Amino acid sequence: MKFLRHLNIIILLGFVQTTFSQTFVDDIDKVAVVVIDYCVNESGERYNIEINKEKTTYNNEPWKQGCLQHFKDGTLIYPMKMVNQCWQSVYYFVNSKYKTAELQASDKVKCKVFHEGEFKYQNPAYSNTKIIRRKHKQIEKSPDNDKRQVYKIEWIKDHIYTLKTLKLPLAKDKHKIGRLIYVEIIEILDKNTYLYKAYEKGDDNVIYGIIKKVS
Repeated sequence: MKFLRHLNIIILLGFVQTTFSQTFVDDIDKVAVVVIDYCVNESGERYNIEINKEKTTYNNEPWKQGCLQHFKDGTLIYPMKMVNQCWQSVYYFVNSKYKTAELQASDKVKCKVFHEGEFKYQNPAYSNTKIIRRKHKQIEKSPDNDKRQVYKIEWIKDHIYTLKTLKLPLAKDKHKIGRLIYVEIIEILDKNTYLYKAYEKGDDNVIYGIIKKVS
């Protein structure tokens, strides 16, 4: 029952290319993930559902198997927009200390170094995604398929920015265009790396992750 209570949120969101949800635990230092690979056939049915051992960083076996079973029990929202392709679903696990964590006032000004440049996610599920951040635009692209996600970025405080979705390459995600995502830096891990939480206003779902500046 504990597992299902934590992951009920995923049923509401549905399974798309990436399932956004998180669960607070105490057996990791910061953020870890369970990545599930799957494919969709021409009838919209899933197959080859399995845990990606290389990309999964959370080593709690009961939770890993629970994620796998939970995904198998779920359904796709837009299966016919996903046919004849393979996808991944990501379950996030976050140390409980970050549930109420806030950046110290003395560290907020340090976030200005993150306002522009080239970045990458420290999440193995997106290790090939390049983030290019300019004054008013953020572009995320994967070298594997050269598909780009484009956002309008606005820094409302030194440590808080918004991302307005302008362009998404996948047909199944077009309904997300125009959405506004709030991102708050809650810990600076080193001079080039920060831990953030992201959410949409009015939505209880909060995602945590780590981004590193590479240039």
